[in-house]
Amino acid sequence: MKHFEIKAILGLGAVLVGVGFLGTLTVEASTASSLDQAFKDGYVKTKKAMYTGQYTIVNGKKSKKVITPKGTILQVGGSGADKQSDGSYKYTINLDRGDLNHTQAVKYYETGRAITYKTSELTPYKLKVPVRTRLLQAGTDFDPLNTKMDYQPIFHLTLNGYLEYYSAARLKHYQIPNTYQLTKLENLPGGNSTTYTPKYLAQIKPTASEKVSTFKVKGDTTYLYYKKPINGLTEKKVSNRYYRLIIKQTTSMKEKTWISGEDYVTVQWMLYNVGGHSFRYINSYEGGD
Repeated sequence: MKHFEIKAILGLGAVLVGVGFLGTLTVEASTASSLDQAFKDGYVKTKKAMYTGQYTIVNGKKSKKVITPKGTILQVGGSGADKQSDGSYKYTINLDRGDLNHTQAVKYYETGRAITYKTSELTPYKLKVPVRTRLLQAGTDFDPLNTKMDYQPIFHLTLNGYLEYYSAARLKHYQIPNTYQLTKLENLPGGNSTTYTPKYLAQIKPTASEKVSTFKVKGDTTYLYYKKPINGLTEKKVSNRYYRLIIKQTTSMKEKTWISGEDYVTVQWMLYNVGGHSFRYINSYEGGD
């Protein structure tokens, strides 16, 4: 990400004529600052109905352009600033629908193309639930050399508010040992790469899916409330209407490198207590020789 900064440098005794130039600089500085914040936050929210880079998928192929509704949260993929012939800058951003629940994810073809960034259309957005979009897998401290840790259940809270759970049996069927290793479904609808697990999982029907009705965040603990329990998670019935799942972050980010001969794997992860059971979130997984 380029960090944009607009400066007006005036020599000693220089005279600035007209307010148009000042106005342009002010608008550009505001746009650049907003775009930079959007990249840091990782998300934006639409301020109006607009095209954001998606088409529908019909029979596995790109179909009609999608107009994204006002108030939609979108994931930032990249951004840029191109200097124009008049000296001004055109700011652009790459957006996608992000980690959606299965029934929604399979509807969209992501072009990946940049669109013009305007503060009148988009605003930076920071996720209010820290665990949102993170893939949590059952188990304790991670060891890439321990195959007994593979194929443990995975769940995540999607960007559009669904709790989706994948059983060990479903993960084995699709050969997803953990949240950073995939071996099947080489080509997904919309041209999505199978090397990014959240998008890959979104193409697969989960074992269970439930819309989250409301949530509460207090420190490192997230409370999710929904109407039906999910077999595999441990909720508590707190009213006639809701079950509550408590997700508590129990460690800060850990990092460790494993070396075998000339090969190495470096992993960053943290642990959570989910309804009294241990789950881990792998932040990064890098290997080489």
